[in-house]
Amino acid sequence: MARYTEFYRGRRKRRNYAFIPFVIALALVAVVVVLFYGMQKYAVITKDGVDVVLPGMEREETVLGGPDGELPVFDEVPVTLVIENPDYSGVKAVAGKDVEPLRAIFIASEDLNSDNLFSRAAQLNSGNALVLEMKPRSGYLKWTSNAKLAVDYGLTEQNELADNWKAMILGLQQYAGEQEKEIRLVAQISCCVDSALATRSADFALRNAAGFDIIDDTGYWLDPYNTQLRSYIVELVRELYDLGFDEVVLADVAHPVVETPEGQDPMQFMYSKEMSTVPTPENAVCGFALYVANELSDRTGGLGIYTGTRRSLVGLDEGTGQNAPLFLKVYDRVWFRTDRYEYTFNYQDIEKHVSIGSANDRFMPVVINYLPDNSSWVYIEDLEALNG
Repeated sequence: MARYTEFYRGRRKRRNYAFIPFVIALALVAVVVVLFYGMQKYAVITKDGVDVVLPGMEREETVLGGPDGELPVFDEVPVTLVIENPDYSGVKAVAGKDVEPLRAIFIASEDLNSDNLFSRAAQLNSGNALVLEMKPRSGYLKWTSNAKLAVDYGLTEQNELADNWKAMILGLQQYAGEQEKEIRLVAQISCCVDSALATRSADFALRNAAGFDIIDDTGYWLDPYNTQLRSYIVELVRELYDLGFDEVVLADVAHPVVETPEGQDPMQFMYSKEMSTVPTPENAVCGFALYVANELSDRTGGLGIYTGTRRSLVGLDEGTGQNAPLFLKVYDRVWFRTDRYEYTFNYQDIEKHVSIGSANDRFMPVVINYLPDNSSWVYIEDLEALNG
């Protein structure tokens, strides 16, 4: 007889117990992965294998790996990395030993042509050299250059003069032989003022904190810290030696001095690369000058450099970054714009810093319509005064 109940019993669902081992296995894998990556910092690798040494379990007496199989364990010592600014006081004087007198007429870049070159050579009575402005502040080279930046940015003037320098220099040497004259050629190049390169590539321009190019009456300023710029100058100097120039002088190796109105903070400069030390005009300019001189230590001709303030003749000019006593250690001559009233004082300022050779030969006063009592000088003709 069938049995009846007052309540309905629901149908039971079957439990899927096979899922439980999968969850446990997944959890174990997660734990293993976490432990693997989390315990790596406690791994100690020895010649016998890999051990895991947890905090508090270190062996304080020795660790494996020394010449005798063991090395002493030292306590950890906090280390602070201090990067100081370069010290130039230890630079050794190496330049200026065989410097000869140089008495030159200056020819500006806009006056460079074959006729003018031979005309000025004929005027060399008491002089023995011509200074040719081969790279003016515009940045355009007066000869056809194969230097990388010159090619990349089209910095060579395309004309007959640029392509024929070797032939012209050879002709000038033949003329000097016929006239029984000594005619030496010096090339002058502007380094840190270069309007063409600064406007064609932002990688080289010196800028203020707002990102604007530094421009003044001289032109656009380049960053002296830029390593490509330094290498570019070295390339240009080597090319000028190859063309037949006896010496090269670097102009505008300086940091711009920007005057700020009273009550305002000094201008902050933005350079083309990150530095580990605080940038200063001294490090920028002296570093530039030393780099170029060192790279040209095997040079075949003379090498000179301009300095622009009387302060720089006796030591560091913190504004421009120039330092003539330092330059004299690695450059054959220091060039300086002066006049009949200041020359004597300028000579006295620098004379005591000449440790090799003669100050009369290594100090190059650059003058207008005046010949100083010095064995070396550069004469610039004041055309306005003559025409007036």
